[in-house]
Amino acid sequence: MRFVTLEEARAATGLKLVVAASLPSPWSEAAKAILHVKAIDALLVRFASTDKAVREWMGWHNVPVLLVPGEPIRTHWAEILEWAERIGAERGSPSLVPAADDDRVRLFGLAHELLGDSGLVWSGRMLVIHRGLMTEGKEGFPLRVAQYLAPKYGYAPERVDAAAARVWSLFERFAQLLDGKTYAFGGALTALDLYIATAIAPFAPMSEALCPDTHPIVRHAFATAMPELSKAVPPVLVAHRDRIYEKHLELPVRL
Repeated sequence: MRFVTLEEARAATGLKLVVAASLPSPWSEAAKAILHVKAIDALLVRFASTDKAVREWMGWHNVPVLLVPGEPIRTHWAEILEWAERIGAERGSPSLVPAADDDRVRLFGLAHELLGDSGLVWSGRMLVIHRGLMTEGKEGFPLRVAQYLAPKYGYAPERVDAAAARVWSLFERFAQLLDGKTYAFGGALTALDLYIATAIAPFAPMSEALCPDTHPIVRHAFATAMPELSKAVPPVLVAHRDRIYEKHLELPVRL
């Protein structure tokens, strides 16, 4: 996979994936990770919230967006995974979803706890928005960013305590899941391992050397949103993240 300009993407045929620019968005990074592991080639296009041209071209307001020729756009983590599973099966690549029905259901449920509404990343973002609003942008998101994101993602002051409690609870849940394991489902890599690895990024950011293009504002926002949370990320989750990136994904991370 390689990054191209909007003009190159417009002129090209084949698969395209639009991803967040300048920040390791768990949703975008997970989509990239799935295609990478399955060796599905795609042109990557960067998107920022102010980029009207890319928004109009991709036909959606947020990323990731998977653009498959002749098919409707795919924007949700689950439908991107399901598409990749189908295409990967046709090409003989290993599945990232367990074959057993109970494990499959469990994978999608746990992935929702990470990436779905009120999940780990959603709740963490609520805390960064809150901090930005409470400090007028000195900590957390810059004030204008916090004011833009607040109505978009359902921010309300009375929801902050619940969001913090969710983060703590999910840290504990996934630490218990991975305790003593190489992979979430035992002996083989699954999509859940990729989701856990990418979801930890906002809470325990990679170094500049490993993720060099993260915007300084993004680093500052998450570092100051709720420092006690960053310090409380269970070491087993950070170790798992590092292991998955070193063994299965690309380093340094390209944003």
